[in-house]
Amino acid sequence: MVEKPGNDDFERLVRENQRVVHAIALSVVGNAMDAQDVAQDAFIRAFAKLQSLRDPQRFRAWVCRISRRLALNRVRFNSRLRKRDEVLLEDASAVVDVESVAADREFEQRVRVAIDGLPEKFREVVLLCGIDGLEPSEVASILGVPAGTVRSRLHAARKRLMQGLSS
Repeated sequence: MVEKPGNDDFERLVRENQRVVHAIALSVVGNAMDAQDVAQDAFIRAFAKLQSLRDPQRFRAWVCRISRRLALNRVRFNSRLRKRDEVLLEDASAVVDVESVAADREFEQRVRVAIDGLPEKFREVVLLCGIDGLEPSEVASILGVPAGTVRSRLHAARKRLMQGLSS
């Protein structure tokens, strides 16, 4: 029988997994502040539900799924807030022209904008594989898809990024 992690073990698990949990949240929500909140919430939820984890060896995939679901919820919530704010802001001059702002920034900002413009399934694999350096098999486990799917999404995402950055 496999033992459930204790408090000291949980702290170690948080340290070992905080970067990937944050990266998943960031890939979904698109900004560091919300991603940090989501990652923290994911670990709080994981700690509260730790006894329901059937296989402690799968903690990383489990907490990553929690993070992804919480991040998707945050995106939906933020979207509702944005829609409400758009109704309140009728002054068209207050709207920021995202394209002109992105055109004036350095290459790093252009890359960030290009990544943000990717469909979520591509953005996730680019951030996890390409930026955080996780292996496709690890990302596959986190996202619950085959490793071949991760590789093909990564290839398609890189192709789109190259096209977007060359224009």
